[in-house]
Amino acid sequence: MNTFPVNYVELESIYQSLEKYRYQCISLSGAHGSCGTSMMAYALAKRYQANGYKVLLIDVNLHQPSLDKRLGLIRQDWQVGQDNKSAIYAPSVEGTDFLSAPLSNTASSSFRDPVAIQHSVAEWLTSYDRVIFDTSPISTSNYRDIPTNLICAAADASILMIKSEFTSQAILQECCDKFAQANANLIGVVMNDMDFPSLADEMLRETQRISTHLPWLQRALQKFIRQSGFLNFRA
Repeated sequence: MNTFPVNYVELESIYQSLEKYRYQCISLSGAHGSCGTSMMAYALAKRYQANGYKVLLIDVNLHQPSLDKRLGLIRQDWQVGQDNKSAIYAPSVEGTDFLSAPLSNTASSSFRDPVAIQHSVAEWLTSYDRVIFDTSPISTSNYRDIPTNLICAAADASILMIKSEFTSQAILQECCDKFAQANANLIGVVMNDMDFPSLADEMLRETQRISTHLPWLQRALQKFIRQSGFLNFRA
């Protein structure tokens, strides 16, 4: 899985929007698969960590779990509404802890109880400054999956990920309607355009050619490119 550097401009914009209202529990959901939801959730957790927050990143995507693969974790049987501290992977005293997707085939049943979800969120927030959910796509409706709409409803803020040149307006509207029906606080939509880099992205990539021999020039060019409204403009 790729990730963003913690000083990535777009990531910083998302972080500042969340911090403006001091949201403690955040859910990230894709409109469908391949929207980069897990990548963004991990990057956001690390951005919070860089600011001194104690963070818990929770994978609740049973359809395509990612944390266990990324970190080499063993998935365990855990449910909301119960003590799940033993399933949390804590690599350091300070920083980000991880809770990989539950293993049990019946795990999703506990997540169908909004009270149980809220109880666990409240419990986690006694130990963590921020809790981040990496969910299944909002369009997922398989009974075996953890219901994304209930996770988003329990979060203080929800972010929808879409994919450039792939997510249609109809799909986007359908997703927004589902957030509204769940009474979730959808604060924004993030477009993943990594497969369709902007002119600025291409120019930044080209500056890597001079990183060894002219690092000072590379830094100057990168600063100019990032600050250029024209080069970063998207229609």
